[in-house]
Amino acid sequence: MKAARLHQYNHPLQIDEVDLPKPKGEGVLVKVSGAGVCHSDIHFMKGEWKDALPVKLPLTVGHETAGYVEEMGESVQGFSKGDAVAVFGGWGCGICQACKGGDEQLCSMPRWPGLSQNDGGYAEYIHVPSYRFLVKVDGLDPKNIAPLTDAGLTPYRAVKKVRHLLNPNTYTLLFGVGGLGCYAIQYLKLFSPTNVIAVVRSEDKANLAKKMGSDFVINSRTNNVIAEVKKITSNQGIDVAIDVVSSNETLTTGMSCLRKKGTMVIVGLMGNSFNLPIMESVLNEFRVIGSLWGNYNELTEVLSLAKMNKLQIPVNHYKLSDVGKAIENLESGKICGRAVLIP
Repeated sequence: MKAARLHQYNHPLQIDEVDLPKPKGEGVLVKVSGAGVCHSDIHFMKGEWKDALPVKLPLTVGHETAGYVEEMGESVQGFSKGDAVAVFGGWGCGICQACKGGDEQLCSMPRWPGLSQNDGGYAEYIHVPSYRFLVKVDGLDPKNIAPLTDAGLTPYRAVKKVRHLLNPNTYTLLFGVGGLGCYAIQYLKLFSPTNVIAVVRSEDKANLAKKMGSDFVINSRTNNVIAEVKKITSNQGIDVAIDVVSSNETLTTGMSCLRKKGTMVIVGLMGNSFNLPIMESVLNEFRVIGSLWGNYNELTEVLSLAKMNKLQIPVNHYKLSDVGKAIENLESGKICGRAVLIP
């Protein structure tokens, strides 16, 4: 089979011919219909996470995958060849406290596809170690819903953490309207009456934010975000900031926009750290929450929303052979929504 593989950090992926995996036991071979291209893949390929997520190269990249069951091990139950499936990527050990609590994406020994020693979905097929990581998606097109396994799932978990705080007179500030942010806006409007303020860096992203339902849009290239937030909120500030970028700049700006008892949710992985003002944080009772990916049950909830036609899923299709172009366009901010590789 063909697979886009990383042979050396900070080098382009290579399209290789590799052996087709043979599933055994609980394992399943999935014929890939679509594989989402994520900023996390870029961080990984640049070697920024090589200490936190050490792997032996070469490795097939990609952790957002959907397709059809092709072959199964002898212990697989409840699936048949040809079933349309989404692949839950938070592969855990299954026995640690996090896994037993239902949050396998928080496993202390993660086996995430394309980000660990397990090959990912930038390929014609992906080997999934257990059928427990598959969700049937009857009625949905796998090549279009692949991004829901991360881009759609991650902001879903983040919004769930704060939706109890979002009343009609509240304001939520969102940094980043790309692969994740376009879903964050939709969830905020589906689950709460909050006023959504989206911060973008281009007119294309501004238009996408409006299409997804944002009440206000601020272009940070042409406007001072803090000043604009003060105008919109009548100097009250925001109740919640959700940052799917999480650069030093966006996090600092978000903290500066919080009102008393405001909450910051850190989702993105763009930066390394930021300075938290201790006195101001204590006096105003600010809260800072991290949110990682999502669990299996949350993925089933996201897919249910898609089946109910509650979600817009903006995708840009690329051939697997054009993976380099997809990555280039993602890095340069030219993709509205999610790039999806089609083998």
